[in-house]
Amino acid sequence: MIIFLYGKDEFRSLRKLAEIKNKFLQICNPAPAGLFDFEEKDWNLGEIMSNISSGGLFSPKKLAIIKNLISAKKEFSDENFEKFLKNESKKEKSDLILIFWESRKLKKSSKPYRLLQRIAKCQEFALLEGAKLKSWIIGEIQDIRGGNISISPSAVERLVIFVGNDLNLLLREIEKLANFKSKGEITDNDVDLLVKSKIDTDIFRTVDALARGDKKTALKLLHDHLESGEDPFYLLSMYFYQFRNLVKVKPLAEKNMPQSEIVSKLKMHPFVVRKSLDQARNFSWQKLKSLYNQLCEIDFASKTGKTDIELALDKFVAGV
Repeated sequence: MIIFLYGKDEFRSLRKLAEIKNKFLQICNPAPAGLFDFEEKDWNLGEIMSNISSGGLFSPKKLAIIKNLISAKKEFSDENFEKFLKNESKKEKSDLILIFWESRKLKKSSKPYRLLQRIAKCQEFALLEGAKLKSWIIGEIQDIRGGNISISPSAVERLVIFVGNDLNLLLREIEKLANFKSKGEITDNDVDLLVKSKIDTDIFRTVDALARGDKKTALKLLHDHLESGEDPFYLLSMYFYQFRNLVKVKPLAEKNMPQSEIVSKLKMHPFVVRKSLDQARNFSWQKLKSLYNQLCEIDFASKTGKTDIELALDKFVAGV
């Protein structure tokens, strides 16, 4: 079986990836010899085929995950690999589950993308907006307490205004609200009391400091938050939030698009757009993409236990 997971919503695509991985481990436990997780540094099509094609006495079932192969403009130049994929897709029964996971923007005209669209089970994870985003919030709240907690429509609206569609950050705010409420309905007042509006945080001060090369101030802000007990994953979500804004506004600013049009096009708060435009001027496009990719790597590595989140954040700020 070949599965293709892609789209801008990394939160839901990673959740789906973890769901498949956990189900595999439950069925095949223990299965370290049958689990392959190919990071970008491991791209070697010949070695990948060799590893996932070899049989195992104790691990007949295999799960192989290949990350960001297409978005890095890597073609399936190895004809044997392309043939392997086509043959694998035709099997009625197979001991191999092969997952291609993409977290970046894809060139849909590329050969790998077109091939996977034909032979794989594809699932695109677009960013949630409008009614779909509100429905997701309601569903997450119900799941946390098994239906013992609900949320008023106006509180959902307020939560979206405060946090936007960053699902990592939304989930942390939802968990905070659920722990506070325990049962009953979450109201506007609960959101006002507990949820930090992204506009009112120190994230702009931190990015301002990084933009002008003042790492000392940026590190102090980070350490102040950590020492006060702030959740490091919340801080990572905040960094994601603002650097994603910079990545969005930078190309529009370079086209000399007026600020009012950027606000309308991106559906962002005018204050956030203004601050982001000011900050984006201090970063090159390549630098912004590099920093955003670093945050993606930190997010994945910390959630899979490959790195300490606080140390990773410290290195990120120090390395800008």
